[in-house]
Amino acid sequence: MRIALSNQEKYLIHEYWYVAPENIKTQLTNKRRKTVDIPYEEIKDLVGFLSLECNHCKSNQLSFELNALCEKLEEFC
Repeated sequence: MRIALSNQEKYLIHEYWYVAPENIKTQLTNKRRKTVDIPYEEIKDLVGFLSLECNHCKSNQLSFELNALCEKLEEFC
């Protein structure tokens, strides 16, 4: 699935999705690219990783950003 993401959202995914496939990591680090192609099955895993990180982070701002990103990605599940 092709998902439109901001640079901040791509940064958060790159930072907290430890097992992201290499082809997706490459897309996430490209600042000019506004969309990322993520297979449907991978979106579920990504939401799980981000939710886990959201529940364990100490920063309220980071928790808010990760939660908002999870909600956005869950629309594609």
